[in-house]
Amino acid sequence: MLKISKLADYACSIMRYLATHQDVAPSAVQVAKDIRIALPTVRKILKKLHTAQLLLSTRGKEGGYQVARALDKISLADIVEAIDGKIALTSCCAKEISCNRHDVCTMKPEWQSINQIIFNTLSQLNLQQLVGRGG
Repeated sequence: MLKISKLADYACSIMRYLATHQDVAPSAVQVAKDIRIALPTVRKILKKLHTAQLLLSTRGKEGGYQVARALDKISLADIVEAIDGKIALTSCCAKEISCNRHDVCTMKPEWQSINQIIFNTLSQLNLQQLVGRGG
């Protein structure tokens, strides 16, 4: 089964939430409460999104998180890769090849082509479009 991790799925929900709350900077506690994800998980995801420069964070009593760029400049691929790393369906789609059959595999070109299609699709869907779809 092809699957995006639960953390990446949660990250997309968090980014969509923050995109719809741009007038304020919700705290991690507020995000966790509003989207019903455990606070430690939300904090872990927020840290990764901040490290990937998708979020801005402000410390202090009035602190919180805000989307770092225009919504149309953040793709679903950006969010997924911030959490899961490079999108790779198989090991031959990753930069570091860990398969002991890579030199004889007849499926490598096909998997890489399919991987590129999935990456392109995720890259073409941006946060602005997600917000526009409601939820």
